[in-house]
Amino acid sequence: MDPRPEKGSLPPGWHYDEDTGAIMRDVIHRMGRRCFAWDYCCRAAYLVTMTLADRSQPLFGQLIGQNAETAAIELTEFGHAIDAHMRRIGDFTPEIEVLGIQLMPEHLHTILRVKQRLKKPLGIALRGFKGGASQIYWRLCACANRVPLFSEGYVDNILGDDEAVAKALCYIADNPRRLWEKRAHPELFKVLRDIKVKLTVCTASANSVAPVVQTTGHFSAIGNLSLLQEANIFQVQCSRSFFAYNRATDGTILKNAPPAIATKEYEEKRNGFLEAAEHGAVLLSPCISHGEREIARLAFSKGMKVITLANKGFNPLYKPGGKLFTPCANGNLLMLAPATWPYIPGEKKMTREDACVLNRIGQWLAGAGAVDIRYCGIEPQKINELALMAIQISPS
Repeated sequence: MDPRPEKGSLPPGWHYDEDTGAIMRDVIHRMGRRCFAWDYCCRAAYLVTMTLADRSQPLFGQLIGQNAETAAIELTEFGHAIDAHMRRIGDFTPEIEVLGIQLMPEHLHTILRVKQRLKKPLGIALRGFKGGASQIYWRLCACANRVPLFSEGYVDNILGDDEAVAKALCYIADNPRRLWEKRAHPELFKVLRDIKVKLTVCTASANSVAPVVQTTGHFSAIGNLSLLQEANIFQVQCSRSFFAYNRATDGTILKNAPPAIATKEYEEKRNGFLEAAEHGAVLLSPCISHGEREIARLAFSKGMKVITLANKGFNPLYKPGGKLFTPCANGNLLMLAPATWPYIPGEKKMTREDACVLNRIGQWLAGAGAVDIRYCGIEPQKINELALMAIQISPS
């Protein structure tokens, strides 16, 4: 049975995460702003994350291990006390059982299952846990000013089924390895602002991608900047016309459903891009269409180099997760966003203008590896103006 929720069944600000199988919030809310349409007293499983109020202090433990494969968290005495305290949550709320815990130096992940309907919402039990944890903190760490141990609120991800629970358990167990990779390659996991990139810009009114002027564009970025210096950068662009899509009774495309049939034209394009990447080329993609996203996924799975373009900036604390983590750690990923497109919480809807601008910027970044794109419905000159402004270049 497909665990994914039906289209339109989730409230605004929530989405289904393919990697963990979890129903996740787009925004990290405070404790008083949970999923409004969800009954937090019902039987369900949750991945809950709490962070220390002062994340500069690794109170729970330290990272040990000679490499990523042997990475582990060595808990402090205080960390062991908090671990034991979380495992006793069922003593105070018998309807809750703990399926897994992973303490990191300055935050905590736990997977909880509500076995029977709660008399009060889950947040009440978690608030009780946090209060008890603060008392342990004050006692063991001789905290005279009695400040709370944890920051306000927590993050909860609703796990849809047993498969989602299994994925979440693997995710929290993998946290030490991920932390080791981030510390081993801090330059690959740092959000950078105002990165200056040399571009071959065409401002002609036609669809031509012929070079006109060398200039500098401004971006925010995370990942391996050296990918921009590679000799061969191939722009990936796949039209929806390459697929036969599943459609509703009124003929409209079902956006959340995968295409029914991929055309031979798409398969040839996909195979050509992957063959070029096997020989060292960097694939550059805005990952807008289904075909573009599939090519990026295949490239990641094969350890190929990819530059992605995002339609909004990055949260200062953003870290590539899911299928993006390993490519980033291995230096095979660079994520770029136009400098004037700021970070906004939650998912930003990809508009037609956004897509055209990202494709145009992709042409300028790829240079000789750019593709000729037919921009329908928007004047090319308008696209040029929007793209130039997005990367902080004044249109002439």
